[in-house]
Amino acid sequence: MAKLTIQVRTSDNLLDLLKANQSGNWVVAQGKEQEITDVEIVSFDGTQKIEATFDASNSFRLEDGRLVLAFTEGRICNCSVSFEGRNPVRYFAAP
Repeated sequence: MAKLTIQVRTSDNLLDLLKANQSGNWVVAQGKEQEITDVEIVSFDGTQKIEATFDASNSFRLEDGRLVLAFTEGRICNCSVSFEGRNPVRYFAAP
């Protein structure tokens, strides 16, 4: 099965998100959560990120359709990620 990583950019405190095992809510197409396997939550400045396994059973949609990303096995690591434009959500596929 191919892996699909969702990468989001946040101004939230990564340590708080790690403790909660979930990130804020994001605009994600309906049904896309069935394809996602991994999560990357990148700090707004792009210098740190949470890498984790997507937890579909604990992720949920809000009334407005936005998806709250739950995850397991998360860890914070240093990185250098830049975002172009305003869209804070990206996807990466791997075999």
